[in-house]
Amino acid sequence: MQYTQQHKELAKKFLRNGNVAFDYDAEEMRISIGIDVNDRIWTDGTSLWSDTKAKKGVLVESLGLCATHSRASYSEEDRADLEADALYWSGSLEGYAYYDGTGKDGTWCDGEEHTLEEKGGLVNGVKREGTGDGYIYTDDGFTANLEQYMTDKCDFDRALFAYLSFDYSEQGMQSEGAVNFDVEMEGDFWLAVKEEMDLEDDVLRAKAAC
Repeated sequence: MQYTQQHKELAKKFLRNGNVAFDYDAEEMRISIGIDVNDRIWTDGTSLWSDTKAKKGVLVESLGLCATHSRASYSEEDRADLEADALYWSGSLEGYAYYDGTGKDGTWCDGEEHTLEEKGGLVNGVKREGTGDGYIYTDDGFTANLEQYMTDKCDFDRALFAYLSFDYSEQGMQSEGAVNFDVEMEGDFWLAVKEEMDLEDDVLRAKAAC
């Protein structure tokens, strides 16, 4: 995906925000972007898995968005022969919103769950109807308000959603404390931004040492 220096400057502002942490594991070829939230993120009651359809302020601790390059799954000797279509960043099932899952502080996933046998062998949880609020996933307001938090509190310009975004995984996985997302990340863009930031920091340190 094509990007400009303006996009890189926007991304630098985001990565320098105090609520944001960036990490790249070169050996695993994995990028991790962590966002401290520690705030209530509101649902809008649209979840398919909600019994009550209530709007609730869920106390979210953090948002983790990760992606791994496809080259990481190949041996060193095989990497040189990879075709272009085999080179990509994958964030499938690599995102999580971590929230207070006690059921005591405006959280969901607090009802009684069907047993594995009752679910017909399904891996995903299904709450027994009428015993709780249900699940967050598929609630449009929750993801929209997480995005709004990023723009309001983390200096994330909406133009950057072309290079980093997330949505509920197809599996719809949610545990009592974490909601799972698929992540779309242009990893090469973020590595280029971080490299430029590191060079700028080196220049500043050199000037300070003079």
